[in-house]
Amino acid sequence: MITQVKVSTIFKMLSDTNRLRIINLLMQKELCVCHMAELLGITQTNVSHHLAKLHAAGVVHYRKDGQWIYYSLSEDFVKDNHQLFEYLTQVFSLESIYKDDIKTLHAMGDSHCRA
Repeated sequence: MITQVKVSTIFKMLSDTNRLRIINLLMQKELCVCHMAELLGITQTNVSHHLAKLHAAGVVHYRKDGQWIYYSLSEDFVKDNHQLFEYLTQVFSLESIYKDDIKTLHAMGDSHCRA
C-alpha cells in the first residue's frame, strides 16, 4: 500500500536530475560508483550521496564483490512501481541528457574499475 509518506519520499527522490540519471543508468545494468561518476561527470562522493538517498528510499540495492560495491535497481521497488518506471522509460527515451548517458555507457563496454 502506498502511503502519503512513501509518495513524498518517491517525489523527493525524483526531484534531482543526477538521481534520475543514476536510475536511467541502472535501468540498463548494475554499476559501481566509479563508473557512474565517470559517466555522469560528477565526483564519486556526490554519486555515493545520491545512491545513499536512493537506497534509503528502497530504489536501489547493492552487492559487494571484493573491494567493489555494485548497485542495481531494487526488483521489488520496480515491480511495486511499474507504472512509474514505464513513465520514466518514456521520459528517458525522449530527453537528450538521458540518451547521451546511455550512449556513453554502451561505449564504455564492460570496462573494470581502476584499483
